[in-house]
Amino acid sequence: MEAPSPSYILSRAVLLITLLVAVVCGYSFVKKKQRQAAITAELESITSDSSFFQQFYAEDARKSLVRAIGLIAEANALGIPPDDTITRGMGIKPEFFANDAKHEEPPTREKIIRNCLRANYENFLKLGYQADFQTLGAMKNGELPPIPAGPQYGRKPVIFTLISPAISPGMEKVIANLEIRPPQADAQAPSAIEIAAAKQLAYDLSEARLIEEPVRDQILKGLSAPAP
Repeated sequence: MEAPSPSYILSRAVLLITLLVAVVCGYSFVKKKQRQAAITAELESITSDSSFFQQFYAEDARKSLVRAIGLIAEANALGIPPDDTITRGMGIKPEFFANDAKHEEPPTREKIIRNCLRANYENFLKLGYQADFQTLGAMKNGELPPIPAGPQYGRKPVIFTLISPAISPGMEKVIANLEIRPPQADAQAPSAIEIAAAKQLAYDLSEARLIEEPVRDQILKGLSAPAP
């Protein structure tokens, strides 16, 4: 029997390598899609009303926020932009044939969740964090590792409450009220921008019927009071 020619052997080797690459790429694609779907499901759980606005414990609220930002960062590394991840995480289906003339204001609860997650993801980036294995691993457990760059390098960030629980008890359990920030002095007075953001949150929570108007007014009064 005549031995196969070198060109025949080479062509079969190329075909085998091509098939192997196709199988590996296909497997990677499926795994990637599975992880994207898992991220969406996890984020949907965090952004539900019972989780985002009604945590039992302040520590659970802080950990849930960190997990949510970790999921957004991981999704971005997998090719889904943060805004799209947040949209999917709220269970909103994309409109493939959306009417360009349609400009409806989103529901207030959606706006609150979107603003909170977007702002905290931006803070995550400003603190120098990246979606590396160690960072995402810590965030899955609700923990942020030490700040990796900048003036606060090596220190732990803090989870700040826009509306202090001293003004309205229980607000430390509301994820929408939390913000990832670099460490700062406890006695540092909030800036005018921070106070304005807290007041807007109070208005939004009232508009969404998550707090009653008397509670909103109490919060606004406390935010407007001069620092001791």
